[in-house]
Amino acid sequence: MRANGKWIAAVMATVILSSSAAFSQIKLVGRKFSEVELAYAKRSVIFDLEDALIGSNGSLPGNPPHKYRTLFTAEKDGFVYLVANVRSASTITNPMAPCGGDSPQSILWIKADKTLKNRELRSEIYASCSYNYFDSKLDVTKNGLIAKYGGTQDLELKFDNREPEKGLIVSRLEKRSN
Repeated sequence: MRANGKWIAAVMATVILSSSAAFSQIKLVGRKFSEVELAYAKRSVIFDLEDALIGSNGSLPGNPPHKYRTLFTAEKDGFVYLVANVRSASTITNPMAPCGGDSPQSILWIKADKTLKNRELRSEIYASCSYNYFDSKLDVTKNGLIAKYGGTQDLELKFDNREPEKGLIVSRLEKRSN
């Protein structure tokens, strides 16, 4: 009887941990072209990132297929946040052409209410031959990221997962004289 009771307790603990982890997790899944599925708890929404990022919100870094790697998720003040690295195919199809075979990348920030109906998005391209971002460096830590990019790394992109509501912060660095 006692062993059976321990087994039941272990199964119940596993179910509780699994359900709470699934409940609090926000996920981004790439579909076809620039379409993605954003899921949180038992809700999900499918939308086109290219359409959502039109204007001053940035853009995806290149042509499909786009690959998404979630770097950070957070819940704060009734909102859920997701930050992902997006790697795309080159916009130039000839691998022998200048920038051919490029693999442009961006950081994508998504803020959504818990219904997923109201969303804010921003994307910042930090690695792309087409933008002359050859020497990009991305440093991801436990709490955030810093990307230094630009033709001579004169731009810096920061994200702090302890303050996800601030989003992606881009600043221009002072150029050093030789």
